[in-house]
Amino acid sequence: MNVGFIGLGQMGRHMAARILGAGFNLTVYDIFKDSAKPILEKGAKWANSAKEIAQVSDVVITMLPTPQDVEQTVNGENGLKAGWKKGDIYIDMSTDSPATIRKIAEEAKKMGVDVLDAPVSGGTRGAESGTLAIMAGGDAAALEKSKKLLECMGQKVFAVGAVGNGNVAKLVNNMLAIANGIVASEGFVLGVKAGIDPQILWDIISMSTGSSWTLQNFPNSVFKGNFAPFFKLSLAAKDINLAIQLGKENGVPLPVSSAAEQKMIEAKAAGLGDKGVDSVITRYEEVTGVQVRTQKK
Repeated sequence: MNVGFIGLGQMGRHMAARILGAGFNLTVYDIFKDSAKPILEKGAKWANSAKEIAQVSDVVITMLPTPQDVEQTVNGENGLKAGWKKGDIYIDMSTDSPATIRKIAEEAKKMGVDVLDAPVSGGTRGAESGTLAIMAGGDAAALEKSKKLLECMGQKVFAVGAVGNGNVAKLVNNMLAIANGIVASEGFVLGVKAGIDPQILWDIISMSTGSSWTLQNFPNSVFKGNFAPFFKLSLAAKDINLAIQLGKENGVPLPVSSAAEQKMIEAKAAGLGDKGVDSVITRYEEVTGVQVRTQKK
């Protein structure tokens, strides 16, 4: 199987490396060619455009920041659509708008191309270790053909039904995680301001009903003041916005998540967009005059 991969950012570079390491013939493209240098040195081939990727690949994967980037990569000049062949499979592993990928799938079907949306959860560590959770929507036969390819990147591949449903699952997951992270930030600032040591508070909550996956990361991020972009706040803001839009499209009120979106917008406006999502806590720290730290950086 000849595989094409577009988007060699924080996640994509690790995912592409897993594909190459599994023995697939891999051709890559990114708008920043320097980002492809490490994987080209390992034996991947380079293409000069998305069109060229499609022409030489049976399966093309994209891992891109926004729905607009996905649309441009598919439909733009020298985009995937210009190089698609009957029988090809296109897998978008970005966190995308369900409406966007469904529209792309509808057009691709006319050309004999199957589309899967297969966003992931697990962050850069999961991408590097091949332990991502993959939420795959689309044609069952196309998914079966692609399963070995997906399994070299993920520990678990969930078949979630029609195309677009992968991103429904991902947006719900991220909406919950982001909102939880904001509430956890509020709670820990409150606890520290009221006099409790953050480590003691974490020890209690991590064994209690207030625990969560997001909270489990606090010792590595918040407590150390380490806000490196494991998951950029700007991308979290984009994801929760997509979830709110999905709610509007389906007539589902999301008042608590809408409030969480406003905190993301505020934090991004304050210059935190390129920092990790946990950096939202610094906005509360500035207001209250306390820091939730147990260790120096």
